[in-house]
Amino acid sequence: MKLHDKFQRGIERVFFRGKSTRASVYITYAVGNIILMLVLFYVLLNTFLYDWTGQLYPVGSGFRLLLGGLDDAIPFVPEMVIFYRFLFYGMVILTMLYFAFIEYKKGYALGWSLVIISLIAVLIYIVFPVSTYQWRLVYLPQLSLSNFWQAQVYDIFTTDTPFNCFPSLHAAVSTVCFYTWYEYSKVRVSRTTEIVAIATFVIAAGVILSTLFIKQHYIVDEIAGIVLAWGVGRPLFNRLWKPFKAALPPTKPRRKE
Repeated sequence: MKLHDKFQRGIERVFFRGKSTRASVYITYAVGNIILMLVLFYVLLNTFLYDWTGQLYPVGSGFRLLLGGLDDAIPFVPEMVIFYRFLFYGMVILTMLYFAFIEYKKGYALGWSLVIISLIAVLIYIVFPVSTYQWRLVYLPQLSLSNFWQAQVYDIFTTDTPFNCFPSLHAAVSTVCFYTWYEYSKVRVSRTTEIVAIATFVIAAGVILSTLFIKQHYIVDEIAGIVLAWGVGRPLFNRLWKPFKAALPPTKPRRKE
């Protein structure tokens, strides 16, 4: 938070004549969230560096992390791409927008979680390439472009690198988004926040399963993504959201029967 304080003072000196106002506080948090979520997380780590790691090794190489016969036993279900492509991005974008511009003071926990998770994942991709290319050889010829769901999977197979699997960023990012709303539902206790937390849990679970059903990841990739998100997100939220939790009114003790 010391970095945030210096950033705010700089903005206030340049745009607010050194005065601290509600507008200067909002702009500082909003710009900080944009830098974390858009510039660092999306552009630098998930666009530039992610694509770069996918070009480090020749197609067809890489490790296969098959968990016995469990991975091969999972059926190929193209319709699950609805979670992988549409519901995943919708959940992530709405979560980032809400905590970047509405609950902006709480956005840093989400932003830093996304940045650190993606940075760790990229470093692992560089030294430990895991590939699902063999599954693409099996299922790509079976896809029909006249079928909407199969055409979506065909587009993923032919444009996305088969590397960058372990850990799964779909699993990690989905888990962090759910965890954000779960923690938020405890800070802003209401029926609405509880419903949103449940909805994000359902979507996150669907996204994690979808990566297996459309043969983009191995089971081990998903476990690693969930563990990574939990290991990074939980301590960050505990630290950065501590003031908001401390401001909550004490819960009344239950009366003994």
